Amino acid sequence: MTPLAWTLFAVAAILAVADWAAVAREDLRFERRAKPAVIVALIAVAAALDPSSESQRAAFLIALGLSLTRDVLTLGGERQFVAAVSASLAAHMAYVVGFQQVGWSWLWAAAGIVVVLAATLGYAVRLVIGVRATRPMLTLPVVLYIGVLSLMVVAASATGQPTAVAGAFLFYCADALAGWNRFREQTPYAHISIAVSYHLAQMLLVLSLV
Repeated sequence: MTPLAWTLFAVAAILAVADWAAVAREDLRFERRAKPAVIVALIAVAAALDPSSESQRAAFLIALGLSLTRDVLTLGGERQFVAAVSASLAAHMAYVVGFQQVGWSWLWAAAGIVVVLAATLGYAVRLVIGVRATRPMLTLPVVLYIGVLSLMVVAASATGQPTAVAGAFLFYCADALAGWNRFREQTPYAHISIAVSYHLAQMLLVLSLV
C-alpha cells in the first residue's frame, strides 16, 4: 500500500462509519450520499495502491464500478431493484475473474465449497422457497444470483488469501441477509448489519490486491 492509498483507505473507512450511522438513524438522505461515496473512495484506493497483479486490479476496478452502480440503483427504490441485482451479479463475476488472476488452489477451493454447501442447506434452499411463495417470477434470477455469489466465495477461497476469503464471506453474509429480509422475514438490526458487512467486505477485497 502506498501512502496515498492508505490515506484514501482512511477516507473510505470514515465515510463507511458515517454511512453506518445514517443507516442506524434511518437518515436516507445522508445515506444516499455516503454509501456510494465509500465505493468511490475504494476505487481510488485500488487505483493508487501497488498491486500484486495488474490484471486482478483491472478486474476489481470493474467490480467496484459495478458495485457503485448497484448502490446508486438500490437507493433509487423498488423500481430499480432488478437493475441493481443485475449490476451486483456482474460485480461478483468480475471479482471471480480477478481472483483467478492470482492462482487456484483446489485444497482451499474445497474448503470454500464445503462452507457454501452448508450455507445452501441452511439458508439458500429456504430463501428460494420463500421467493417461490411470494415472488415466483424471481425464482430463477435468485437461484442464479446465489450460484454466482457462491462461485465468488469459492474463487476467493481458492486464492488462499485471508483478506480475500474474509471479504468474500462477508459479502455472502451481507447479500444473504438482504435476501432473507426481502423474501422471508425481517430480522432485528438487519439494515445496519447489511451495511457494515457490505462495506467491510469491499474493504477487505481491495486490501487483498496487495
